[in-house]
Amino acid sequence: MSDKIDLTKNRDLEYIANEVRQWLQKDNSWVKRFSEYAKDIKDEKDTITEIKESFHKSPNLNLYTRISDIKNKGINIRYKGESVGYIKKDDKLKLLTVKKECFNWNKELNCDWDSPEATEFRKYFSQNIECNRQTEHNFESMLIEEFAKRSSKDKKLCNIQPVRIYNGLAFQMATALKGSGGEICMSTGHIDILARVKHGTETNLCVIELKKDALKDDKGADIVRAQGLAYAVFLRELLRSSCGEEWYKIFGYSGKIPEKLTINVCIAMPEGEYKPKAEPKDIKIGNDTLIFKSLFFEAKETITSIKTNLFSKE
Repeated sequence: MSDKIDLTKNRDLEYIANEVRQWLQKDNSWVKRFSEYAKDIKDEKDTITEIKESFHKSPNLNLYTRISDIKNKGINIRYKGESVGYIKKDDKLKLLTVKKECFNWNKELNCDWDSPEATEFRKYFSQNIECNRQTEHNFESMLIEEFAKRSSKDKKLCNIQPVRIYNGLAFQMATALKGSGGEICMSTGHIDILARVKHGTETNLCVIELKKDALKDDKGADIVRAQGLAYAVFLRELLRSSCGEEWYKIFGYSGKIPEKLTINVCIAMPEGEYKPKAEPKDIKIGNDTLIFKSLFFEAKETITSIKTNLFSKE
């Protein structure tokens, strides 16, 4: 059994799901690690919530959190999806920044949030600064903002919400797998967007794997889809592990994990000429089902349109 899958040579989704599952079962040290992560999320709730409530929303700046942020008792500040700073609270709210070449920000700060230096930081990022490289992070941020809207009046896609914690803080879910560069391996990775999708009376988890460019052919779609599949297999194994109930609550659910889980694996990309002719067949793991979907969007400063088969029964 290899510890790596080259997706340019093997795009058999059934094989990939089985292989990834075998990796996770062979080396299950990740279960203890993710159990500790769940405990960290619970233990730091008051600290992180206090920081969040002390932060007055600035134009163009959004708050995100990851496991590493929570362990460090702070929150990530992002601009157009890119991390540009970090806030912590000692006796006062503190801002930490590093140089960010893609936005021509060259100052390393460690100052109070209400200081002149922090004011300059907020003023700088209140502008519409063009990033000097194209990234998926900007689209990721746009989609999360769109999905998070509560009112259907101005929402491009209803019945979907990003997974958030601590009363609305965007959360980037870590994994014990990594899918990038056309391969999957056992390493620390993260899901681009983890969401909950409502289907009638059921609300299912949805792994969204995002690409910054429109896909051109089935091969490109299969590679992205396989990476999303690996993360979905990980989520399934996590929820069926000894710490699964804790993570189920973190993902926004109440009650017990159902006997039959459905997880959507959705590839997302800008609108283009290519469209999958048909989605691959579902993958069954025990009583659980992984279902493949696609999402296409158009964007300027915000998401302007979304087309998807997420809610189709086919």
